[in-house]
Amino acid sequence: MIPGEWVEQFYIILVVFSLSSILFLNKLGDTKILLVFSFQFVCKYLFTKPFSNYVWFEFFLIVVMLLEGIYVLSVKKSFILSGFLLLSTLFTSHDNIFWGIYEGARPLDLKLILALFILLLSGFSILIKLGFLIIKKDAEIIKDQNEIIKKISYANSGFQTYANLAEEKSITAERMRITREIHDSVGYTMTNLLMMIEASTDLVGVDNEKLDRLLSQTLEIIKTGHKDMRHSLRVLRNTKVRESNTIENIGTITKVFEDSTGVQVRVEFGNLPWELNDEVDNIIFRFLQEGMTNSLTHGDARNIDIHFRVTDDIIYINIIDDGNGCIDVKEGIGLKGMEERLSEVTGHLYYSNTYSGFSVKVEIPWKRDG
Repeated sequence: MIPGEWVEQFYIILVVFSLSSILFLNKLGDTKILLVFSFQFVCKYLFTKPFSNYVWFEFFLIVVMLLEGIYVLSVKKSFILSGFLLLSTLFTSHDNIFWGIYEGARPLDLKLILALFILLLSGFSILIKLGFLIIKKDAEIIKDQNEIIKKISYANSGFQTYANLAEEKSITAERMRITREIHDSVGYTMTNLLMMIEASTDLVGVDNEKLDRLLSQTLEIIKTGHKDMRHSLRVLRNTKVRESNTIENIGTITKVFEDSTGVQVRVEFGNLPWELNDEVDNIIFRFLQEGMTNSLTHGDARNIDIHFRVTDDIIYINIIDDGNGCIDVKEGIGLKGMEERLSEVTGHLYYSNTYSGFSVKVEIPWKRDG
């Protein structure tokens, strides 16, 4: 029981100590943290000084201060706090009258029990602090890995696009080279034929033997030119620019993402047309890249389903994952960029949690040709 003459002081100190603990909810600098702990040590002294045998006050304050240390101090500083708590408990004298209360000196065995309690509780609190730091570090590593995966996914998509463009440019360049060869071959052959025919007209009825040789040479030039022409046309016929279409490109994007991340992606094209147009294709591709990447990096999803549907000249796309979902969605650069692209074609973006993960939907206006 608390002595009646000390009840008022007890409640005043308890309230002041509790208010000082609330300060730790704000982010304090090292100096302010030191001042708050110093003030609490004074409160602890005033709390426990009058009592040598009644240790529950001291027990309560030690627990609170060690928990505060876990929250605001580093491991090293938590050791220092534990040391000060241990010293204050061992060397505080109770063998005198304080605020009119005297209970006599505190027994040595009770001091040792409190000291052992402080050591055990300090060790436990430091283990909690170390565990928290390990979890925090692992979370930062996971965040960095997700950023790397996101960048790799974008890079893979970019490389795939670049590879396709490079292939098309290479084929186009080859066709241009062959076209030039045909032009040069035909020009060379026609020029020679023209000169030989003109020469032949001069030899008619004058030198038949020389005319025969000239006609034979002309025939050989025609055969050679015809042979070169057939070869060039054969190569040109077999050198075709790859004709890409919307559905094939979507398949490429999802396959690249699946191979690079290990996330399984299932696509249902529904009644999506085989080909759309460049503007709509670009919006769809960017939406798929951003949606799949967000499912992995923010939701930690392992499975993604993509559904396409076209009704009333509007393309509906829904990306559904089995990730963690998100209570408070914060729009990053990706989602804002997607909304900007959609606003240019009066499209709309929606997102929500589902029973098994997260869902992102878009509506893209599209007019059929003809």
